[in-house]
Amino acid sequence: MNTLVIRSLLTALARMGVAEVCVAAGARNAPVIAALMESEGVKLWNFFEERSAAFFALGRILANRAPVAVLTTSGTAAAELLPAVIEAHYQGLPLVLVTADRPRRFRGTGAPQAIEQKELFGPYASSCLDVEAGASLSWPTRTNGRPLHINLCLEEPLDTRQPGIDFLAHPGPKPPKPPKPPTFTLPALPTAVLAAGLSPEEAEAAAPVLSKLGLPVFAEATSNLWGARTDLRHLLHPADDDTLSGLDTRHVLRLGGVPTSRWWRDLEDRTELHVSNLSRQPFPGLARTQNVVNLPWTALEGLAGHRLPAATVARPPFANLPPLSEPSWMQTLAERLPAGAQVFLGNSLPIREFNRVVPAVAGGMRFLANRGANGIDGLVSTWLGASAVERESWLILGDLSALYDLAAPWVLPQLPKGNRRLVVINNGGGKIFAQVASLRSLSREARHIIENRHRVRFGPWAELWGMPYVQATRPDHLDRLPEGPVLVEVLPDAA
Repeated sequence: MNTLVIRSLLTALARMGVAEVCVAAGARNAPVIAALMESEGVKLWNFFEERSAAFFALGRILANRAPVAVLTTSGTAAAELLPAVIEAHYQGLPLVLVTADRPRRFRGTGAPQAIEQKELFGPYASSCLDVEAGASLSWPTRTNGRPLHINLCLEEPLDTRQPGIDFLAHPGPKPPKPPKPPTFTLPALPTAVLAAGLSPEEAEAAAPVLSKLGLPVFAEATSNLWGARTDLRHLLHPADDDTLSGLDTRHVLRLGGVPTSRWWRDLEDRTELHVSNLSRQPFPGLARTQNVVNLPWTALEGLAGHRLPAATVARPPFANLPPLSEPSWMQTLAERLPAGAQVFLGNSLPIREFNRVVPAVAGGMRFLANRGANGIDGLVSTWLGASAVERESWLILGDLSALYDLAAPWVLPQLPKGNRRLVVINNGGGKIFAQVASLRSLSREARHIIENRHRVRFGPWAELWGMPYVQATRPDHLDRLPEGPVLVEVLPDAA
């Protein structure tokens, strides 16, 4: 009976377009792994723990926009997937979760490794298929761009003599017919565009429309608009808070993901300012509903027919920064990133600081980030997944983010050769909290706790995983990095 269930599972995965599976092995899912090993046309990635596996799968989806499955054993192993599932939900990524389970009769008994896995991920999965031999079930043929949970109840004995399938013999789903573009109007008010979280393909589609609109575009690095087209460059502005402070507008057209800036958050209280969201995701990014509208991505083409007055932009005075401060290091990194590289930006301070210096980057670069839930966990794993087939890929993240994901480099020996530059900005804690106005009245001791101040150095982490290590205290330390994976620890001045 397990054989029939497993074969049905693999066939369903193939029909959904899954061609890669991230495996965190255990006894309960061993029959599924055995069947996958006997299969053709599917790539397996092996992990010893589940959280890294799930975030790595997320990175693979970001890289090729196809569904990827992650397979776990039962019990708390399944629960380790939750952070990545939340991120996939808010990014609209087709992460397929396959959790092996004991039969349904064990639920609620306290029997070993028998937790309530059905509906474990709640609203963050589009549905949960609770699969058991003999139970009637209709397998889906597509993921609909959201996480899907398949809970696979297997009877003992767990026979590992399982046949595989040819994934290529089960073609994936045909692209859905695009919906009819909506008819919509925009307020005829002075308008500025805020762009973030666009894939390179989305940026390529948006660039000619934005060029025709002729409006000022405040573009984050992840908008992938910098260098997209030369006729757009004169409209682009960095989307950092200093630059946005010089914007005088009555209408914001948000394109893509939810912006990073504090300026965007402050729109909650500026109800007189109209906001139009154009995104593949249904999330407005604001809690207020007054003067806020959401439009599907299919409305992009219709934007070109609108004639809107442009908002006024006053450029703030250029601030001289201490040469070895953290913002100056971001400028240094932006100038040294090679043309055509893939760059993954970590949350908290790194992405905010990089958005300020993004005009300095070379052409042809692709930027990624986990901005669904804005978390700092799983960033190294996601980057490694995204970089799997890249010749040149960089990750720029903070020290606490790196500490969250120390197990991530486990997968390095399985990756093809490539220059993977893992840059840790080590400022001794979560220094973004020093910029939160509401926390400034705290005592010195309380701020030390909130910022998680530390004296950790990352050389031993690199040694643990056999990675070359570079400690950078001057910009020239970034010159002539070794080929292949390397960990670069940047130590900025406290100023």
